Amino acid sequence: MKNLNVWFLIAIAVAVAVAGNSVASIWANKEDKWTSPWFFLLLLVSPLVFITFGLVTPKLGLAGTSGVIDTLLTVSTIVIGLFFFGEWSTLTLYKGLGLLLCVSGIILMHVEK
Repeated sequence: MKNLNVWFLIAIAVAVAVAGNSVASIWANKEDKWTSPWFFLLLLVSPLVFITFGLVTPKLGLAGTSGVIDTLLTVSTIVIGLFFFGEWSTLTLYKGLGLLLCVSGIILMHVEK
C-alpha cells in the first residue's frame, strides 16, 4: 500500500508537470503572449509543478524523485508532442532508442536489492 501511495503522488506530479509543459508550449506560440489566457494558466500551473515534486521528495529523496519524475516527464512530454502536437517527423531511431532506455532506467531504479 505504501508503494501505491508513492506511485499515486508520482503520477500526480508527472501529470501536473506535463500539463505545465503543454501549456507553456501553446503559450509560447501565441502572438499575444502577455495577454493570452494561456499566460494566466501558465502562472497557475507552474507553482503546482514544484509543489507536487516537493510532495514526492520526502518519500524517495531528491535523487530518486528527480530520476523518476524527470524521466517520466521526458517520456510523457515526448508522447504528448507526438500524439497531440503531431510531431512524428521529429522522432528518429536514436530518439526512440533513447525513450526505451529512459523507461528501462525507471524500471531499474525500482529494483530492490
